[in-house]
Amino acid sequence: MKTSLFRNKLGFTLVEVLASITILGIIGITVGSVLANNAGITKKAGDSLSALQIANGMLRAYQKKDFTEVQQLEGTRQADIQSVLGLDTSDGISQYNAYVTVSEPTDSRLSGRLLLVKVKVETDGNPRPVEVEGYVKK
Repeated sequence: MKTSLFRNKLGFTLVEVLASITILGIIGITVGSVLANNAGITKKAGDSLSALQIANGMLRAYQKKDFTEVQQLEGTRQADIQSVLGLDTSDGISQYNAYVTVSEPTDSRLSGRLLLVKVKVETDGNPRPVEVEGYVKK
């Protein structure tokens, strides 16, 4: 004896249609909010990666400079990203601010032979700055 999958052979009832629309709506809202959240996270990650690349580039630029030239810059100051990296245009970097700190190393045995350079890059859209540090040799 065959049993029919649906008891009512005339079609779906109004309750079944409304239930399916409600379930699809809930699924759609959930998927939409997940996608929107992921888009925000992806943008922040992209900004952080760009800030890290800028910071690494600036640190390398300072490491290529002469020791006495870097020594004269001792202290913390805001750096012009475009001029330090030698960029032709400031397109794409206007949302970044870089700060460079040049100081003597904490180990007194290294004093006069090395300078500690810390580069901090802040992004308008990301509250956590990216920081890198390295040394300039005499």
